[in-house]
Amino acid sequence: MFSKGYIIVLSLLLSVVCLPSYAQLATASGIGMTPMQLVQNFLLGNGVTVSNVKFNDSPATISISNQIGSFTTGATPTNLGFGTGLTISTGGIQVATNGALSVVINGAQITTDPQLQALKPGKSLHDIARLEFDFIPSSDTVKFKYVFASNEYLTAVCTSYDDVFGFFISGANPAGGNYSNTNIALIPGTNLPVSINTVNGGVSMGSTTPCYLNYTQYYHTFIQNLTYTGATVPLTAWAKVVPCTSYHIKIAICDISNAIYDSGVFLEANSFSSPQIVVSHSFTMPALSDTVMIRGCNDAIVKLTLPAHYNYNYPVQIIKQGSAVNGLDYPSIPDTIFIPANTDSLMFTISPYNNATFTTIKYIQLLIKTSACNFDTLTIGILPNLPLVVNANSDTTICGLSSVSLTANGSGGILPYQFSWNDGDTNTQRVVSPTTTSLYVISLRDACNQIAKDSVLISVFPSISLSLTATPNPICLGQSVQLNVAGALNYIWTSNISDPSLATQTTLANPLVSPQASTLYSVTGNDSHGCKATDSVQVMVYPLINPSIVANPNPVSIFDATVHFTAVSVGGASWVWNLGDGSSANTNDFYHTYSSSTAQNYLVTLFVSNADGCTDSTSITVVVYPDIKLYIPNAFTPEYQNLNSIFKAYGEGVLDFQMCIYDRWGQLIFTSNNIDIGWNGQYQNKDAEQGTYIYALSYKDFLGNAYKKTGSLSLIR
Repeated sequence: MFSKGYIIVLSLLLSVVCLPSYAQLATASGIGMTPMQLVQNFLLGNGVTVSNVKFNDSPATISISNQIGSFTTGATPTNLGFGTGLTISTGGIQVATNGALSVVINGAQITTDPQLQALKPGKSLHDIARLEFDFIPSSDTVKFKYVFASNEYLTAVCTSYDDVFGFFISGANPAGGNYSNTNIALIPGTNLPVSINTVNGGVSMGSTTPCYLNYTQYYHTFIQNLTYTGATVPLTAWAKVVPCTSYHIKIAICDISNAIYDSGVFLEANSFSSPQIVVSHSFTMPALSDTVMIRGCNDAIVKLTLPAHYNYNYPVQIIKQGSAVNGLDYPSIPDTIFIPANTDSLMFTISPYNNATFTTIKYIQLLIKTSACNFDTLTIGILPNLPLVVNANSDTTICGLSSVSLTANGSGGILPYQFSWNDGDTNTQRVVSPTTTSLYVISLRDACNQIAKDSVLISVFPSISLSLTATPNPICLGQSVQLNVAGALNYIWTSNISDPSLATQTTLANPLVSPQASTLYSVTGNDSHGCKATDSVQVMVYPLINPSIVANPNPVSIFDATVHFTAVSVGGASWVWNLGDGSSANTNDFYHTYSSSTAQNYLVTLFVSNADGCTDSTSITVVVYPDIKLYIPNAFTPEYQNLNSIFKAYGEGVLDFQMCIYDRWGQLIFTSNNIDIGWNGQYQNKDAEQGTYIYALSYKDFLGNAYKKTGSLSLIR
């Protein structure tokens, strides 16, 4: 008998020898996913619904455990037997690829399992991993495909290290009674559970009994891309069930006698299934569309596939729904169709009717009963096949050796379109230059081989030419121009900028216009054939000189009445000044002194001419203002008429005048906004007392400078 220590050394040597060949199988941790997500994504197949999924007794998101995850073998499935699925291990799932014989388990561990213990009575259980859930099958059978692999192989066959696993189902047994944690992970044709000591390479490494060495056909001595030292071939676990009834299953695995070497089970993706009718569909013209039917063009082919052959006509119930009406939009489909006896499939074609009244998109929805408790819903759109129409541009006329664009577009029918002109061109937009009158015909073919046609007649006539004049040209702003054109029958005038004077003359041969700026006048003439010609003339309009006068200073004091005059203008060439006092000047920049004897306003006028002979004028008022003078008496005698009987200020050049008078207690007793209106010595229509009063003056000079002045005055009676 070999010792455990010897076995460990031998296994390590074998693993090291094999490691360089392992490269393609990869595992992915289940951390971050719930057990429900793992089952749905990597195990669940056709005809089964699951609930209450738990791993190691918890439905929660896996946060630390390394005993469950997914696997893939990439593009090369290897001789594992299938390419993707769910894997559970007594150690970490990474043992499958990293070459280690054992990996420390992360997370909470399960120490007991009565069903695994019943498979190995009296043996100690280690590193238990179990996945369990409720499920409802849709047919009378449930099955899934698996591979058991272990690092106990080669060294522990017929020893006490007999790692084992089981698939334990509970629920109604169609044969009578109930399954109660019944193991369905069995060697085919036997009641023996799959373990190291039942499925192996036929070479004993110990003396433990019972041990079976005659099921080597279910064993691989070398598994490509897998670093477990041995594994079973793909096996199928299955059980007869009652359709539409709830069951429970537990998938459990453990190490036996010690936790040194790890084992794992691989479950094929989508293999946990309960066979039922599979519904598929295709189209008669998939290159045209593999998603929708097209009336009169693309039909749908529905295929119903049974999981096995039956010796009777198998009935399939079909419920018709959707916006498309059974028997109106498509040939009537019966409520029940039959898959012929001793066959496993039936195909039928849906050919939507096509006529001019079907103009909207519809859909057909078939609820096909695929099992005792399930319907599969097949929804297929139906596109209308509207009449195919092609439109080319209208018949046209060209004059002389001209070119014309031909354009074609299509509608209705089914894309893609094929366009073709009668001269072989296939472009929808093209330019032609016929020398004689020609007919161009466009044909359109759609994907359903419908054909539509249209044509364009191009009539060819000699070209015409125009002669155009504008007199006078150029002009000064405000003048008029006579336009004249000849060479055609009818005319239309336009201008590149708006010209109100042209608005009522656009069809004349000789409009008289008054442009406000340099303007391009264009005229289009046509003859009796519609041949056209266009010509244009640019009328130059010299702009206003827009003269302005700069007088500095203005206003100006009478005591220094010299003003600097400057002419500002656009393009000025000569200047004539009238300075308002009988003086004149003919330059654009000069000084002029007004008489100091009189303060008054002078109207200054400027006439400016440019080099083109255009003249303009402007004017301003020059103000010669007097100096400010102000006199305020300090007493007055109201009793003596015409002799200092009114208190007021006297002055010249005073503007915005205001005077306020207060008594000695600060009370306001008089105001005036006119320098010529003063205080008569009364307050509230009574004579004010003799005494001293206060005045406050505010005023401005001619330049807007503000002044304030206060003082006292004596009222004498």
